[in-house]
Amino acid sequence: MRKFFKKVLLFVTVMALCVGIGTSMVACGGDGGKVLIGVGLYQDAGPAVTATKAFLGGLEDELNCKFEYTTLSQTDEAANKTTVQTLISKGCKGIILTMDLGMSSIIAECEKAGVYIGGYLSDYETTLDSIKDNDNFVGTVVDGAYRGTAWGEHIAARVIAEGYKNIGMIKFPAFAFPHQNEMDTAFRAKIAEYNETAADGDKITVQATTTELNFSTLEASYFSENPDLDAIFAMCAGVDFVYPTMVSAGKTGIKLYTAGFTTSESTLADFGEGKCIQELVFSNVEAITYPVVMLLNKISGNEFADNPAQAERVDSSQIIIENSADLELVRTKSIYCTGKLEDAFLSAADVKALLAENGGTYAKLVETVQSMTIDDLAAL
Repeated sequence: MRKFFKKVLLFVTVMALCVGIGTSMVACGGDGGKVLIGVGLYQDAGPAVTATKAFLGGLEDELNCKFEYTTLSQTDEAANKTTVQTLISKGCKGIILTMDLGMSSIIAECEKAGVYIGGYLSDYETTLDSIKDNDNFVGTVVDGAYRGTAWGEHIAARVIAEGYKNIGMIKFPAFAFPHQNEMDTAFRAKIAEYNETAADGDKITVQATTTELNFSTLEASYFSENPDLDAIFAMCAGVDFVYPTMVSAGKTGIKLYTAGFTTSESTLADFGEGKCIQELVFSNVEAITYPVVMLLNKISGNEFADNPAQAERVDSSQIIIENSADLELVRTKSIYCTGKLEDAFLSAADVKALLAENGGTYAKLVETVQSMTIDDLAAL
């Protein structure tokens, strides 16, 4: 009988400890008491996925958590709700999502289960205003800058400095990427400003109406319709949707400024000085530190003293590759390309120090996810 009561007492003690640290029975059992966090990615393979999993895997022991991965649907709200329900049933106390499709029903599921949710490389364009006051939503970190103005101005400055005179303009549909309109407007405004004082022979001509790709590869007829181009600003993922057509049409003498990145050796061979592709961009997987820290704070009941009153949409820094030296640096030193934890901007100890219970602040967390540029990589 005494042994029986000792077992009961031990069980009650363990349960009390679980409740005391703000975790669930599932989090306390089966994996050494680690808090389970679900991660819904937008695809199930590729360098970004490999690097994200390598980074998060390196945090698990230090942060006393474990990550459970799944893949979201880009078109099916009901499927995403089911995915989240599955994560909750597995014992996840926090969930990180890379898109907000189906968020209204997803947040309701999280409220019922007492589960917190955060965004990663997603601006939550369609739902932020409706959920930013919801206690179960901790905010999201954006894929680069939320506003497109800065990048539009950046590309315009490069085009002006490098002397190109006839510029093609390509983007994705506004319903999916509304901030590409801001890039477009900012680019055109910067060029117009330059043209005000430029000599007639130096003025820059910009394609009158921006070509919109409905997530399909550029048509070869684009080049017969715009015969005098010497450069293209592709606000869409030009490496995948524009460059292949340039190759097949024999138009790689035109310079391509675009977003996106690739590990294709044949494509990268046409990047850099004197080549077709003039710029590559990717977001740092380490930006996932933002929702990880915000979720662990919530789960433990230790929020920042300077925590915002409403969940926020936070910009993240990006790696902008402008030349072959930048590319070589990324290939050899960035976790995005190497997939190696030791090449991450942040160590597990760095992330742990950002938690509220360890003296971290919200201001420092935001500063951290906005301080990972090509110059920072070179300094490592």
